[in-house]
Amino acid sequence: MSLFNAKKTISIEFCSDEVRVVEGRYNKKNIVVNKCFTIPVPEGVYEDGIIKDMDSFFQLLQNEFSLRNISRCDVYGVINSSNIIIREIRIPKVDVKQIASILNYQLDEYLPVNPEGYVVQFIPLDVVNEEGIEKLNVMLIGVPRFMVEAHLNLLQNLGLKPVVLDYAGNAISKLISHSDSINGIYNNDITIACVDLEQESTALNITDKGMISMSRVVNVEINVSSNEYGPESFDYSDDQDAAVATALKSDLTAILNGIDMVFRYYSSREAHKDIELVLIYGSYSDIDGIEDLMSSYLDKPCVRLNVLDKVKFYGDLARYANAVGALIR
Repeated sequence: MSLFNAKKTISIEFCSDEVRVVEGRYNKKNIVVNKCFTIPVPEGVYEDGIIKDMDSFFQLLQNEFSLRNISRCDVYGVINSSNIIIREIRIPKVDVKQIASILNYQLDEYLPVNPEGYVVQFIPLDVVNEEGIEKLNVMLIGVPRFMVEAHLNLLQNLGLKPVVLDYAGNAISKLISHSDSINGIYNNDITIACVDLEQESTALNITDKGMISMSRVVNVEINVSSNEYGPESFDYSDDQDAAVATALKSDLTAILNGIDMVFRYYSSREAHKDIELVLIYGSYSDIDGIEDLMSSYLDKPCVRLNVLDKVKFYGDLARYANAVGALIR
């Protein structure tokens, strides 16, 4: 009997500049990725988790999926957006099975919006002692209902069978938790800040001993297009490239300021913990010199995600990390 589910599973991450697709199999021991590819997305078609031009987006994906023989299979979607609401709340300690019942009765107290307009999921975090009473910290993730419905309808119209729509922060946290070692050097049982450098924003997810602890978004756009100027680097020789480097450094400085603010908040909240590793991934994680720049600014070891011991994948793991993580169910 095969250790893997023989059924083909597709995971798709939706980003503003490209769609990332992986085909793979998962079990508790390993993730095996058989195929991966990206689909460039024209400007104005998909922005910040919102499908702006459904007809164009559908046609774009349909053409590419047809060429690559992608059809009637289970698919997991992955999205991220500044419109997604993330709240950390504290409730009485109960069994995980009882959390949903508690939230259903009190959800309007925890979210600053009408809960009916959102699809809300939760992730149990840690247990704390509050004046002698055990309490449970819970992360709420609220995705606008229209956003969920639009993605599910798109996938169904493409002839696929959507099973779940995952939040990117949850996908990377599952991926880190599933592995024992990172880049063959670091263990996952430390406090890790996972930094997803994308064009529209930077997602920051902190995991502690493999479990998600905090999730934030730094809303700073990277305005320099690698498709237009070629691979980014901090070593430039002519005036045009120097201008590109200056713009890129300016964006990264703003992003690093935002990351540093989150780190300071985390340190104030978790005084007994320290972020031991910054893991860089996403579209802009391959900028030459990015590791040294971030390490110097944040005064912490910063490395690009290259290898995970339980992931058998010969592509660019840093680019496809969220899509690979979404295969974990």
